[in-house]
Amino acid sequence: MAAVGLTSGWRIARIFGITIRVHLSWIVIFILLTTTLAGDVLPLSNLAAGGSWWGGVEVAEKIDKYQRAHPGLSDEVVARRYGITLWPEWQYWVLAVVGTLGLFVCVLAHELSHGIVAQGVGIAVEGITLFVFGGVARIRDEARTPGAEFKVAAAGPLMSLALGVSCWVIYGFLGGVLLPQARALIYYFMFINLALVVFNLLPGFPLDGGRLLRAAVWKITGNLQRATYIASLCGRVFAAILMAIGALEFLVLGFSLGGVWWVVIGLFLWFAAKASYHQVALRETFAGLTVRDAVRRDVVTVPPDLTLDRLVDEYIYRYRVRSFPVVRGETLLGTVSLKDVQAVPRGGWPWRSVAEAMRPVGNGSVVHLDEDLVSVMRKMMQRRRGHLAVLDGDRLVGTISRDDMQSLFEIRSDLGTGRTPPPT
Repeated sequence: MAAVGLTSGWRIARIFGITIRVHLSWIVIFILLTTTLAGDVLPLSNLAAGGSWWGGVEVAEKIDKYQRAHPGLSDEVVARRYGITLWPEWQYWVLAVVGTLGLFVCVLAHELSHGIVAQGVGIAVEGITLFVFGGVARIRDEARTPGAEFKVAAAGPLMSLALGVSCWVIYGFLGGVLLPQARALIYYFMFINLALVVFNLLPGFPLDGGRLLRAAVWKITGNLQRATYIASLCGRVFAAILMAIGALEFLVLGFSLGGVWWVVIGLFLWFAAKASYHQVALRETFAGLTVRDAVRRDVVTVPPDLTLDRLVDEYIYRYRVRSFPVVRGETLLGTVSLKDVQAVPRGGWPWRSVAEAMRPVGNGSVVHLDEDLVSVMRKMMQRRRGHLAVLDGDRLVGTISRDDMQSLFEIRSDLGTGRTPPPT
């Protein structure tokens, strides 16, 4: 998928100028997938001599039937009767770890394809994050044309298709000379890459298929926001179907990990589709607007030597504002927020000053009048800030908050984006 978000995680590499990160949630899928491969998938592949798991299921049923007829015989003895040598337990786990790491290499190749093509059409890529549901390319801006959108969206599935077909060729033409363990991994990589192609091409935004659908509708209608709405609606329908499958599995089979995954993936896609549409609507609504159109100039400032208890009593409670610029004379020193105060033990409020708790002024805490609102909103989200100080040159002229921008977004959405707010 190509999206904006998931900026946290461990930085592990930088490839083609794109930063690669691993999100903490990746550990969850690493453990679950490794356990599933070692405990279920690879033993079945072993019974199929490194072939399909379905073939292994048939052999497992024969072995189980023979054991019921001849109680007391071990799995190894019965397996040898069918000409099968069971792999040692440790091999299942080693192969499982290799298979899990290989999957994420395949996902990384998929996302890198999105990122490289996006760079090729002039779209900045902030990075790639591997997380519990696979991977996401954090693309900073929307494509400028339907053609560019189509190219970026198609790049990932084409890479997965190339990897899947390559594994199929190796399995089909060289499988006879490979060890069964190697055949099992090649078959797994073939299956998982082709499954990535099929899943990602489903026409539900923000999946790649949904982005291809959006590119087509955008080309036909000439309206990006309308195209995004249609693709997002399809995405939510698809998400609802996944959740319904999970619920049906609960009703028929009882509680199962598979049912949980269907529901969780459906919920993730549902909210991702809504969030992706909101981002596009935000860009379209704020197009051409700058900080000058949303700045709140009736700003209340606080001095750096004010104690925190006075800040709370005389400013936060009085003005019902969560963040204040800290000023000495006409010089902006930083900003102090309710969260900064909460980080200090309450017993220290009477003698700790604002200067000790504030965040010093820097590129991440200030914006300028001519900055566009979309980049300001992105900065707030990345920095997890609800308020930013606004400068005209080096002079403080006001503040801008996420609430103010959300209110402006709702008003312009209701009235239409053709009207520009009067100057403030």
